[in-house]
Amino acid sequence: LSIVIPTLNEEQFIGKLLDSLANQSVVPQELVLVDAFSKDKTIDEGKKRQQVLPQLKFFQIPKHTVARQRNFGAAKTSSGDILFLDADMELRGEDDLKKYYAEVLKRTPDVAVAENLPDSNYWKDAVYFQVEDALFKLSRFFWPVISARNLYVSRETFNKVGGFNEDVAVGEDQELVHRILKQDGKLVFLKSVKLHTSARRVAKDGRMRHALKMILFGVNIIVKGRKKSKVDYEFGNFKDQKK
Repeated sequence: LSIVIPTLNEEQFIGKLLDSLANQSVVPQELVLVDAFSKDKTIDEGKKRQQVLPQLKFFQIPKHTVARQRNFGAAKTSSGDILFLDADMELRGEDDLKKYYAEVLKRTPDVAVAENLPDSNYWKDAVYFQVEDALFKLSRFFWPVISARNLYVSRETFNKVGGFNEDVAVGEDQELVHRILKQDGKLVFLKSVKLHTSARRVAKDGRMRHALKMILFGVNIIVKGRKKSKVDYEFGNFKDQKK
């Protein structure tokens, strides 16, 4: 398994993710971090973990889209299975990666995703993510909405569809999944494991406002297409906001 992590100013979070990967009962064969020239200590935080994660490799490319970072990282790996993780994810259970990959091997999807839980204990965050997950699963029947916070794609499928569309700034994960499904690809929502992700964007926007913003963005894509649709979605420079 290869894990690809795109970063931009993630010094507050990348260490948590890498520590959680180092503590897994089964570690990835390849681990690639692709940074868009962060202005903080993201790379320094990563390099602190190289002794416990000797397979960890770093690359830096100019900022364009997160899609380009993910494609670049995938090209630097060789294993047949790719797991894309956002920098603010955590695998809190020591068997999380083992369970994730075991279910992938058993169910043989072209693309798969596990449920995301918030990193906070705030009840409003828990409710938000539960509702979001339910809507994601429901969306598969009419217009799939998939988040690349954690996203598995088989390399064969990834290469077949040409990877992420690097001209799509936001919603590139949905766009990739839609292209896979159009070619009769198999989408699986994993049941054996749940991963944790930061609630920072939800907290910054406000839960109702963030949900409305994402819904309106989806409607705009359906009506206007991706090239004419825009959303105020910031990358990098986020603080650890849990409430």
